[in-house]
Amino acid sequence: MDGADWLRTQLTSFGCAACGRAYSAGRIRILAQREELFFVDMGCETCGAQAVAVVTIQLDESEDAYAETGDLEMALADTEGAPDAPIAPVGADDLLDMSRFLARFDGDFRSLFRDSQSADDPEPEGR
Repeated sequence: MDGADWLRTQLTSFGCAACGRAYSAGRIRILAQREELFFVDMGCETCGAQAVAVVTIQLDESEDAYAETGDLEMALADTEGAPDAPIAPVGADDLLDMSRFLARFDGDFRSLFRDSQSADDPEPEGR
């Protein structure tokens, strides 16, 4: 079993944020990987909700690997008034862009999101 298959198996224990049903391995796609960091897309077979997760693989003291996710970001389609046009599939240019991004990404998400905030947006309280 390769790393992606192992990760899919681990993620089947996670429940959909919308309906609570477990994700099936067939609806879990590994979008990108850089060392122990994975970008994962998960679709719920029951309700159709989509979730995107950043997953890190870590070894505990016994050298057993386990998957750890941050908060899952869920994208629910707004079906009222939504255009009938399908969403374009991920293409080769998208993969190249992600590969280039991951090649220079140092893992600092706080810096990444802080840098994308406009200069006049106030920092949220408590930080």
